[in-house]
Parts: sequence; C-alpha cells; structure tokens
Amino acid sequence: MGLKLHSIFVIVEAVVTIQAVQTEYTSAQPKPGAFCINPAGEPGKCISIRECEPLLHVLLHKAEVSAKERTFLIKSRCSMHERQPWVCCAGPPPDEQNPLPSPPHCGVRTNTRLIGSQFTQLDDYPWTALIEYEKPDGSTGFHCGGTLINQGHILTAAHCVSTLPAGWKVHGVRLGEWDLSEALDCELNYCNNAPVDLKISKIMIHEGYDALNGSSSHDIALIRFEQQVNFSDTIKPICLPLAESIRSKNMTDGISTVVGWGKSQSSAGVPKRLKLNLNVRDYRVCSALFVRPEEVQPSQLCALREESNNELCSADSGAGLERFFYGFQYLTGIAGSGEHKCGRGNIPGLFVSVADYVEWIQEKVRE
Repeated sequence: MGLKLHSIFVIVEAVVTIQAVQTEYTSAQPKPGAFCINPAGEPGKCISIRECEPLLHVLLHKAEVSAKERTFLIKSRCSMHERQPWVCCAGPPPDEQNPLPSPPHCGVRTNTRLIGSQFTQLDDYPWTALIEYEKPDGSTGFHCGGTLINQGHILTAAHCVSTLPAGWKVHGVRLGEWDLSEALDCELNYCNNAPVDLKISKIMIHEGYDALNGSSSHDIALIRFEQQVNFSDTIKPICLPLAESIRSKNMTDGISTVVGWGKSQSSAGVPKRLKLNLNVRDYRVCSALFVRPEEVQPSQLCALREESNNELCSADSGAGLERFFYGFQYLTGIAGSGEHKCGRGNIPGLFVSVADYVEWIQEKVRE
C-alpha cells in the first residue's frame, strides 16, 4: 500500500510540475486550508492529499486508477505545500456556527507503526501541545499539556491556567514538538520542521471550576491563540466526540492512550514525547477505590494501567486521553492534577470526560 501511494504522489507531482510550467499561479488559487470547489462542483477544503480520505480510498483500494479518475485527481489539485500536492477534498465549507473539525479533517495519525511499547515517532500524535510559563526570575518552562482541537484553540485543564505558583504566568503554547532536548527533531535522517510557539489571546476557564477548594470538578479550560496555526504533518487537530454515536460509546471496553512528556508544576518530565495505554474503569468501580468516593464525579473518567506495567507516566497535567474509533483519534478525557494521573497502583487517574463538555466547548470557541 505504501509503494502504491508513493507512486501516486510521484505521478501527481510530475503532472502538477508540468502544469505549473504551462499555467501561472494566481492570487486566486486557494491556499492550504482554504475553502474550495472540487471538479464535481462540491464544496471542500484544500488539504494534503494524504489527509483526503475519499480520494485515498479510491487510489488505495483499486487495482488500477482509470484515466477519468486520474483527470479528476489532477483537477482536484488546489495547491502545493512542501513539494506535496494539496487537493480540494469534498466536505462541508467553513461554518462559523460549527468551527470544530469532523472526520476526515481531524484525528488523522500520519504514522501508526509501533516501535516499542512507549515510544512515539516524530509525526505521531500531532495534536499534543505544551503550555509554557514565565517564572518570577524571568525563566520559562513547560509544565502542562493540552490538545489541539482546531486552528485556534487547545483544550487543557483549568488548574493549568488558574492554580499557579506565586509569580507564574501562562506565557504561550508550543505545537509540533517531539524532543525537548533538541532544537530540531530528527529521526533516521529525516527532520521535522521546527516547533511552533504561539501567543495567547484568551483563556476560558469553566465557570463551575473552583480553584480554591481543590476540587477536580469541571477541571477544563480553553486557550485561544492570537493567530490561527497552519496545519502540517506535525500539527493537526484531534477529533472531539461531537456525534452522539461517539459520545455514547462505552469507554471501558477498550484501550485508551495518554500522550505527553510527564509535565506538571512539580515535575520536569522527560525530554521525548511518550505514550501510555490505560484501561478506563466503570464509575462505580472507580469510586470504591477512593478514600472519599464522593470526590469522583459522573463527569469524570478514571483509568488504571495494568499491574505489570511499570512504564514512566507520560501524562502531562492537562494532557488528553484518547481513543481510536472508526479510523480516527478522538479526545475523550483531560488529565487532572496529582501524582496518580497514570493510574499507578490501585489509585486511578482522573480525567474530565470531554463528552460531557461538548456544548460548553462549542459555545466558547464561537465567542
């Protein structure tokens, strides 16, 4: 499949190169990410061909691409980005009333190969974010995580932006990071683009969150960027459980994953991004494991790792808990504070259930 896809890219790039010589680019040509109309007259978005599920399905599941299909593919070309053809992929036009992406425009993992049990690769989990803080001595550091949900926002935990040590200020957001010890992330002679640091225009904390009493209820917040970020192989949004078919899923019947560097206000974590698989437990089972069962709310998910799993905790405070449904990655939870984010021993890690806050998220991103 990989060889066939590579051959298609070679064909498309060759044709596009010929066309580029014959036809001048104009300012009217859609830019990557812009609204467009495909050759069939359907509205769509100008995205990388690697992310256009309808076209990829035809190309990868047919023994031979017909002349008509090849013509359609060529005419679908809307831009070139980093020597890769971008196509007008049929889908709904931008809608200010629903600014959150849906599949196939979210939750697309470029690389799903597994190397070891805990390692991630350069361009895997491209929605992971880091929150940077400025400290009283003028230094900065990353001490919380978040998850990219569209071009302008990340979701994180409320305690990451409200309950801060004296003199700390939320300074910015970093996307596209993998190895914090390197200025440029490289692996096997391939290097990513440099990570992107974004300034913050607004922080929105859930109105029900009470920072004073230390409660974990409603521990959710949105961070808005000053400028929208351009998507790339290492910067993409995750899907939110907008559809009822996803929101009603039983989260205890499969493996969830948390990704990050193990950052918190009291922990420096590790330099390379890691992942950890967790098992979500039933609410009633989870409550019974706490000294004060009333601390666990129905709007929370709790998760434990297997007893034999002694891997490092990769969950940043505010990081996302993810599940894979129907071929796409969904954000199901947001990591709380405390040393048990990864469910070590018999104490589960608590995560805000994103499905319970979809309406709140939709309302805030429209503000």
